[in-house]
Amino acid sequence: MVEAIWDAMPRGRVEVSYIARQLGVSKRTLQRRLEAQGLSWRVLLARVRRELAEGLLADPALTVDEVAVLLGYAEASTFHRAFRAWTGSTPGAWRGDEERVR
Repeated sequence: MVEAIWDAMPRGRVEVSYIARQLGVSKRTLQRRLEAQGLSWRVLLARVRRELAEGLLADPALTVDEVAVLLGYAEASTFHRAFRAWTGSTPGAWRGDEERVR
């Protein structure tokens, strides 16, 4: 499922219905499977985005704006707000912090 989410992100297609179709199941089936694992779509998407964001930000060849696009954000400012909520830091500050724990 994570791979399907990752593939859909750069196209901005991270809706549960789209991912369900990619996986060959109904939206409701996907939601039930997530619920069985104690997850919601929103929580899963945030976890995947955070993990990928941290990995992508470790690549100095990518700008923060490019990372935002790769994660499916329409605007970099939305990514900045989400990243700050996840980590307490901006993407740029996190990237420059050599003492961060990975």
